Amino acid sequence: MFSATLYVTVLTLNIFSLSLVNSFRIFRINGKQTILAFENENINIQCESEFPMTYCGFVHPTGKRFSFTDLSVNDGKCVQKIRATKSDDGEWGCHIGRKSIRLETIKKIQVRIVNQVAAVEPNVTAKLNKPITLTCATTKGLVPLSYCRFEPPNGRSFNIDSSVTSERPIMDKYYYPSNSSLDRGDCVVTINKVKYEDIGLWTCGASLDDGKEYVDVIKLEVEGMHTMSTASATGVTLGGILIAVALGTLGYIAWKKRSFITGTPNEQQEIETHEMAETGRESSASPRPGRMVPSVVIQSPSEPGTSPLMQRTESSN
Repeated sequence: MFSATLYVTVLTLNIFSLSLVNSFRIFRINGKQTILAFENENINIQCESEFPMTYCGFVHPTGKRFSFTDLSVNDGKCVQKIRATKSDDGEWGCHIGRKSIRLETIKKIQVRIVNQVAAVEPNVTAKLNKPITLTCATTKGLVPLSYCRFEPPNGRSFNIDSSVTSERPIMDKYYYPSNSSLDRGDCVVTINKVKYEDIGLWTCGASLDDGKEYVDVIKLEVEGMHTMSTASATGVTLGGILIAVALGTLGYIAWKKRSFITGTPNEQQEIETHEMAETGRESSASPRPGRMVPSVVIQSPSEPGTSPLMQRTESSN
């Protein structure tokens, strides 16, 4: 009898342990609910309200709407049970209706279909010089981690656990938050003051009892970084335009100043033309020097006896 009772007890514990290991995990960060689950795992997407509901419904990431009927909404809760697939990955909407307030309350639930270890928030936005926490966790329940490590986008990789406190941070910068534990599968780091060098992709790595390391990636951004980059680019563009205009203006002023001192080619040409005209008028007013023109004497025919040539001929005879 004792052995049978012991067997039933052990069997019950094993079933409970198996259920715990295969269960999905739910996180609530900054008022938003995140569910980490395996593919083909049965999960409950639950929406809660502090006040009694008149109705409640869900909107799938693809836009598909689930029926509002057959939901237990009297206790401020409604649940949608699904067998998780890749198509269920994404942001779900929960619509809550109440008689006292005619406007619906809409809550967002993030469902992620992941592997053994996953980032709770794959995209994190921080404020400059403010603390931020990056969280990875085991998916199959509260399974202890052998170790937890992080690879920052810039700088050296490090491992971390609960012994690294805010009073004794790694590199005076990283510490393990007090509300987390490796024993329940939390691989977490808090950056006490976010700097620009922290922007980028962070890799978290954790080992389970199977001896394998599982990793995921978290993208860290700084709030207003895109706006600052756009403003900087606009400032550089406007600065370049202003410099170009200033240089062009200075060049034009220098050219005008030089033209005023030395005269432009057009002015020089007009001066030369004017000088040539004056020279022409002076030349026409002054007398020209005389030229030697040979004179030609034409004599009319004369009598033979009077011709000088004939006279010379006769005298020679």
